[in-house]
Amino acid sequence: MIRSIKHILLPAVPTILVVGLYFTPVSLFGCVNRGLMALAVVLVSAVAAFVTAGMAFRHRMKDDPSSIWWIISTVILTLPLVLVLGPLG
Repeated sequence: MIRSIKHILLPAVPTILVVGLYFTPVSLFGCVNRGLMALAVVLVSAVAAFVTAGMAFRHRMKDDPSSIWWIISTVILTLPLVLVLGPLG
């Protein structure tokens, strides 16, 4: 249970934040501020995705079966970037 929280639930937070910002009314923050907040979330998520990809690569080189959890985290952390560049952009 702890592994699923660590590798699935926590990396999903940036995706939830981006979707939440998308549905936030413009009158609350303004268009520019919402865009800057989304950009900040995407950049932090992208950096975290690179870190988890490095962890996955390191664990894969050691033939550690936990590397699949790091790959899952990497995929989940790239979702905010995909959302901003794709359907929500």
